Amino acid sequence: MNAPFLMRSPHFRYVGQVDYESTVEELRSHFAPCGTINRVTIICDKITGQSKGFAYIEFIDKESAEKALELDESTFRGRQLKVG
Repeated sequence: MNAPFLMRSPHFRYVGQVDYESTVEELRSHFAPCGTINRVTIICDKITGQSKGFAYIEFIDKESAEKALELDESTFRGRQLKVG
């Protein structure tokens, strides 16, 4: 799946300003109040494996993805997330 597809899907949310040491489990916990999460993908550099500082979260339904927008500018691991 490529990023342009993710940006068009109503079930996905882009999450920016993610701390480089964040885990899938931590992001899942932060967004769990929004609804059921199908998948969390932290985007990493192909060569180094280091996080690029953003992720995509796939929710089971559109309503949960819309609720995730409420976490825009929320604090996660000391950083202010950008959710779109």
